[in-house]
Amino acid sequence: MSKIGVGIIGAGSIADIGHCPSIEALPNAYLAALCDTNTEFLDKMSRKWNPKKTYVDYHDMLEDKDVQVVIVGTPNRLHAQEAIDAMRAKKHVIVEKPFACTHAEAWKMVDVCHEEGVFLMAGTNQRFWEQNMIARKLIDDGFIGKPQMGRSSLHEGWSLYHEQLSFTRFRQNAHEAGAGALFDLGAHRADLLMYLMGSRPKRVMGIIKAFGQDYTELDDSFWITIEFENGATGVISGDRYSPAVSNISEVYGTEGTIFTGSEATNPFQTAPLAVFTNKDFKQNELPEIVREYRYPQLFWSEDIMQPNGHVPKRWVPIYPKRGWAYKTMLEHFLHCVETGTAPSLTPEDSALVTDVLVGAYLSMKTNSWVEVGRQMENYIVPHYDAPEIR
Repeated sequence: MSKIGVGIIGAGSIADIGHCPSIEALPNAYLAALCDTNTEFLDKMSRKWNPKKTYVDYHDMLEDKDVQVVIVGTPNRLHAQEAIDAMRAKKHVIVEKPFACTHAEAWKMVDVCHEEGVFLMAGTNQRFWEQNMIARKLIDDGFIGKPQMGRSSLHEGWSLYHEQLSFTRFRQNAHEAGAGALFDLGAHRADLLMYLMGSRPKRVMGIIKAFGQDYTELDDSFWITIEFENGATGVISGDRYSPAVSNISEVYGTEGTIFTGSEATNPFQTAPLAVFTNKDFKQNELPEIVREYRYPQLFWSEDIMQPNGHVPKRWVPIYPKRGWAYKTMLEHFLHCVETGTAPSLTPEDSALVTDVLVGAYLSMKTNSWVEVGRQMENYIVPHYDAPEIR
């Protein structure tokens, strides 16, 4: 089997805990190159992950013919230009979240992607958790009827990541990050809710705040209301001060509800996925995943004893196999590269995620709903020192 060479720009924490292990675990990929301007990080990561080549200038890496796929894992401010340069070098690109920091950056990336005929995908990996993919399939199959309301939240203190895993600190630096919890956590929430609701955002209104934490001048909490093109509504929220992780999404349909969360459970979230439908199903008509996890509560033959043949309606907790979302995401992207089929997460969708986040800040300035699209073209969030994109 021929292997696809992957090059990573940014030898930081996310490369260490997410991308490098995924490349190593896939039989059709290898770490062709690793690049970072910080030689200390580069040396440390090279000893651990053994890339074929190392670079301190990503332009040199982009000339490497062994590199077919580039992962951009640098601070937020650098994402757009590095992704654009990689695509112009005819590389397929995965960009860590946030996809971009402004409307103009995001849609420039989309334009270059189509001009160069390469694939571009954001690294919003949480849609590739097994429980979220199952939830999306059940929704697509009509298990809960028409989705009408949704919520997705992620509350996770900085210390949980920075003090235990991270050896970089750019997320708290205004110049490099542009925004705090909004870009870091909000990108995941907006992408995941769009994925589960099956619709693109139409307009947004939000509240983004900094509660005076002494470690950063950036925002550490957000609450954004979204109206989708299909008429559904949703809310995304998050913070960077909660000492315990809460990561949960909810979709309410006309005939049922789905709750989905992360692998981290708590007393209110004891299963990574739970589903309820008000539809009438016979035992053999239930979706296979629901049938496998739906235990009887009264008697072993409860479901076949019902007078009308329909199983009793109740919540069903589901425990899918615990996958590795980074690996699943990269596996999907490499399959697309090999087969020439477009990724399920389009660059347009990722640009719209940027618009949701930027639009929420703009709504605070205008004190009104913000239509997703052209009206935010020249708007820049308060702390972002936007570079000139070539």
